[in-house]
Amino acid sequence: MSDNRTMDPANTERPNRTAETRRPVTLILATAVVCILSLAARFSPAQTSMELTRWREFSCSRQSNQFGGRITSVDGVQRGGFIVLGDGGFARLWSSTVHTTSPEGKEYCQGFAMYDFEDGSSILAKIDISGDPNTKQIGTIVFLSGTKRFRGITGRGTISAWTPAKWDMYAEVEASYSVPGQ
Repeated sequence: MSDNRTMDPANTERPNRTAETRRPVTLILATAVVCILSLAARFSPAQTSMELTRWREFSCSRQSNQFGGRITSVDGVQRGGFIVLGDGGFARLWSSTVHTTSPEGKEYCQGFAMYDFEDGSSILAKIDISGDPNTKQIGTIVFLSGTKRFRGITGRGTISAWTPAKWDMYAEVEASYSVPGQ
């Protein structure tokens, strides 16, 4: 008797059980991968049309509160101003930021900015800028939310800023954003 099946019937059952066990696991993994890829494709920049926008900001301090410290100075600044969009449109700018200065003279500015447009739409953004205040500061802008035509806005960009006088700021912004349904 050289037939293994007749000698050990349990041996023939084992490979089939392993193959049967692997099929549902493989099927579940394949389904999970397809679901994840489908969900990720919704948010992919390749699937979402991004609009590039540029604008210039001019703002000055409305209120400044200094909090002294041994190592650094910290200023809370409420800022107001306006922006000129690349297409010639205007918007009002309101921001609340915290400025810190390192002992080496480098300045950091972090906070939030609200852009109000003539049609009643608005954008809330987070800004983060750093650099030498006497020359040029570079940073990022991230769009957090919007109203009306900017409802559901997502995107980000870069900021180049100069401070020609204490608390006055001139900035150039270049950003890409998308809005659902547009």
